[in-house]
Amino acid sequence: MSLLNQSSDPSASSDVSFHIVGDAYIDFFCFLDGEWPENGGDSRLNQPVKCHAGGSSTNTATHLKSLLHFFAPMPSPITLEDTHDTTNGNNNTELVVEPSVKLHTVLNPYDHYGQILLDHAEYHGFPIHNCWTEEDAASNATTGHCIAIISGGERSFMTHQGVVENFDASHINIEEMIDAPTNLHLHIAGFYNIPGFWNGKLQEKVSLIRKQRQRRHPHKTTTVSLVTQHDATKVWDGGLKDLLLLLDFVIMNDLEAQSIVKQGGLNVENYEHEHLCWAEYFGALDKTCNVIVTRGEKGAIALRDKQILGKQKPIVVKAIDPTGAGDSFTAGFIHGLWSWKRAHPQSPPEQMNGGFRRELWPLVAIEEGMRWGVSVGSAAVLIRGASIPPKGEDIQAFLEQAKEPEYPIASEGYYSAEG
Repeated sequence: MSLLNQSSDPSASSDVSFHIVGDAYIDFFCFLDGEWPENGGDSRLNQPVKCHAGGSSTNTATHLKSLLHFFAPMPSPITLEDTHDTTNGNNNTELVVEPSVKLHTVLNPYDHYGQILLDHAEYHGFPIHNCWTEEDAASNATTGHCIAIISGGERSFMTHQGVVENFDASHINIEEMIDAPTNLHLHIAGFYNIPGFWNGKLQEKVSLIRKQRQRRHPHKTTTVSLVTQHDATKVWDGGLKDLLLLLDFVIMNDLEAQSIVKQGGLNVENYEHEHLCWAEYFGALDKTCNVIVTRGEKGAIALRDKQILGKQKPIVVKAIDPTGAGDSFTAGFIHGLWSWKRAHPQSPPEQMNGGFRRELWPLVAIEEGMRWGVSVGSAAVLIRGASIPPKGEDIQAFLEQAKEPEYPIASEGYYSAEG
């Protein structure tokens, strides 16, 4: 057994099921060492174009499953009462449940790209619930695919949505999530990539999950997180404002935060620091939702209720492939949250919101999430391919570097958006 499997890090042993919902694509990676070609021109690639499973949900599920594998998943007991099985009249009987990761996405199972995604999930040990419909079959739409061009440490994309274009929140089977006898972490990946999730459609599903789980499993935690992703339509709306009321965490990068805030009517130039503008905007929409903004070489920052909760210092590396850095951060963040939760099983304070309870995750848990996030993200960008997880020992080395968070400094205006 390696040092990574010692019980000092009990994160994966949390009594929790992870359900990742979102987009899946096949990524074609082009690593361009020279200049972009001029119109009608050509540029040479020193490496072959490589094909990998991708999409925000696929990347997140892959990295999260890898973390559970490397960092000592341990079984957690639950009672038969939690599973509604009282046929033997003994509610004290214990079952053993290990943390699970399940991906809910859409792909064409009959084309080559869809088979690559299915093979990838099988290899990495997580099941896929394919939300493919009869309409998808009739239209003969392909599995989505994307060309990712990496040049000068940055990446650009050209995407064919395929079946993702018709993916609708109504296609998601939520009964398994509602019935889960464990704590539940529902993560929505690639929100702006999926129009069928916009303008109340996803909101309806998430609200139902929360309310039904509160009724069926009143002593279990339901946590919901969402990654915005880039909005190719440049509208930056989709009803995200209303959806925030149902989320515990929304995760985005600084460019996405700037675009959303600008669409909301705030001018960052009116604030001493851009993150004060972000805190003001999101805090006005909902006081309880935690907004996590990744900032590349500036690390990450956590916002709530118009305040800067905390900042995580970056780990400086020379990125080989930044594609999917946000997804690997997200997987690390989720893992870090439940690492803290397992070590501190007492329930944090709760707040009623829209008829359901929402946990108020403490700062120490969010800091642990950001520490894991930057560590996993830093290790991931040293590998070519967004869905190829780093080794546990590489993540462990970065965790040591990321131990000390970067705390807010009120005297410099970091703490409160109200001054």
